[in-house]
Amino acid sequence: MQKSSFKLNRRQFLYAGAAASSLATLGCSSTSISTVASSIASTPMSTDEPIPLNFNENPLGLAPKAQQAVTDALPNAWRYPDAARSELMATIATNLSLTESQLIYGNGSSEVLKMALDALAQSNSQLVMPDPSYGVIIDYAMARGIPVVKVKLDSDWQTDLAQMQAKVAQHNGPSIVYLCNPNNPTGLVLPQSELNQWLDKASSQLSFIIDEAYVEYVAQAGFVSAVERVKQGQSHIVVCRTFSKIYALAGLRVGYGVAHSELIKAMQAQASIDNANLIGCVAAKASLDSPQWLGLSLQSNTQAKALVYQQLSELGLGYLPSETNFIFHKVNGDSELYMQRMAKVGILVGRPFNYGEGWNRLSIGTPAQMQYFCKTLAKFRELGWV
Repeated sequence: MQKSSFKLNRRQFLYAGAAASSLATLGCSSTSISTVASSIASTPMSTDEPIPLNFNENPLGLAPKAQQAVTDALPNAWRYPDAARSELMATIATNLSLTESQLIYGNGSSEVLKMALDALAQSNSQLVMPDPSYGVIIDYAMARGIPVVKVKLDSDWQTDLAQMQAKVAQHNGPSIVYLCNPNNPTGLVLPQSELNQWLDKASSQLSFIIDEAYVEYVAQAGFVSAVERVKQGQSHIVVCRTFSKIYALAGLRVGYGVAHSELIKAMQAQASIDNANLIGCVAAKASLDSPQWLGLSLQSNTQAKALVYQQLSELGLGYLPSETNFIFHKVNGDSELYMQRMAKVGILVGRPFNYGEGWNRLSIGTPAQMQYFCKTLAKFRELGWV
C-alpha cells in the first residue's frame, strides 16, 4: 500500500477534506471508500459538508445570549471597541477575583502568548517546552532569535517536568518555560505536585507561560489553575486563556492573559493598538453570563467522549483519558493515511504530531456526530485499516 507523500499544516487541512481530487493518492481503492460511505449513509449526521473534528471547537456554537449580543451590537460596529473591551475585562476580573490591572486582552490567546514571550524575553533567553505540544509560540521565539529547547513527552505521554528542569539548569541564562495544561494534543493535565514545586522557583531568571486554553473542561480532582499563583503575588508567571474553545468564539478572536500588574504593563507595551473586536467582546461577556449553556456544553462533551471511549475499547485501540474536548488515540497504522481516509468519508480529524505516528487527535463533536464517527471507525476495522 503506497504511502501518501504530501503534508498538510493545521489550517490547510481544513480544506483538504472537501476536495476529493487532493485525496487521489490514498493508496486504497475507491470501491473500499464507497463501501464505507454507503454503509453509514443512513446515519443522521451524513451530510454534504465534512464533520470538523480537527480544530477542537465547540460543536454547539455560540450561547443564545452571545448570539443575541452579536445581533444587538452590529449596528454599533462602526465604533471603536474600548467600552466593550472594558466591560468584558471587568466581568473577567470579577469572575476570577482579580483586579483589572492583572488582566490583558488578546486577539485570541495566540496574541497573549506572543505578548508574554516578548515581555519576558531577556538577553540570552531560551524557551523550554514539551514536545509535542501547542506550537505557535515556537514561531514567536524564532522571530526573536530565541532558541527553542523541546523536551519529548515521557513514555506515558506526560510532560516530562524533570527533564525540562534539567534543560533549565544546564542553561547559563534566563529560561522561559511554556506549559500547556491540559496539554494539546494529549489532553492530560500536568502532575500538580511536581508543577507546584517548580512554579515555586519562578524568578527573574525563570519565568513561566501557562497555557490554559482547555481549563474549563478539566474535571480531575486536585487540579489548581495557575491563576492562583498570580493571586499569591508571583510576578514571573503568565496564564493564557481563550474564548475559542468551550465558549465557541474561535472565529471572533478573544483571549486574555493573567499576570502580576507589573508584568501586565510590560505586555501592554507589546500589544497592538485596538486589538479588541467589538463583536467578540460583547459575545464573550454574554457567554460568561450563560452558565446553563456552559453546563450543556460540558454535558455534551462528556457524553460524546464516553461514546468514543467505548468504541475505542471495543476495538482495542489505546487512548489517553482526556480533560479536554479532544481524545488522543491509537489508529494502528499510518497517521496521515488514516487522516486522509477519514476525510474521504466526510470526517476531518487531527493532523500528525511529533512522535505520534500511529496516533490521532480527535476533536469531540456532538453525540450524534461521534456516533457517526464510531460507526465509521468500526467499518475501518472491518477493512483492516485500524
